[in-house]
This record gives sequence, structure tokens and C-alpha cells, in this order.
Amino acid sequence: MIRSLVGPVQVCPGGSEIVRKLGICTGGAGGEIASVAAEGVDTFITGEGPHWSYTAAEELGVNLLYGGRYATETFGVKALASYLAETFGVDGVFVDHPTGR
Repeated sequence: MIRSLVGPVQVCPGGSEIVRKLGICTGGAGGEIASVAAEGVDTFITGEGPHWSYTAAEELGVNLLYGGRYATETFGVKALASYLAETFGVDGVFVDHPTGR
């Protein structure tokens, strides 16, 4: 279970149980599964992707984890807010408003 993400994570166990090279791309990068595999990544975490990417991951021997587009895209915004607060004393508020997609 990925505890950093809120909500369900869809797992395609297409590769090894031992992760040797992890790739992460927020949002909807599941269609990049062939490019990821060509780079030697054996486990790829992203938000979502096309239906065919699940089967492609199995054929390419890559574990594919879909954590949800919104859930994977909010990390950067939250990190930027923390950086701005610590570095420049800028206060910010993260408005959590998931759309269900």
C-alpha cells in the first residue's frame, strides 16, 4: 500500500517483486510505459493512463501503479508552498479540492 496517496492505488504486477529502478511521473503518464521500460525502469508510478498500458506493462515486464491523477499531482504544489514559506516567509494555503478523476 502506498500511504502517501489518498485513495485506492491500481496495481499491475507486471514485473519483479524486487524494485531495482523506480520511475515516477505525476499526472497521466501511463502511456509512456514503453519509454519507461526502454530506460530500464522496472516499477513505474503515475496517476493514470490509457487502458492498453496495463497490458503493455505486463508484456514489457514493468510493475505499473496508478495512484490517481489528482493524488499524484498535488505533491509538487505542497512542496513549493513549504519551500516558499521556509525560504521567503510567504504564507500559503493548499486548497484540497479533488474532482474524483
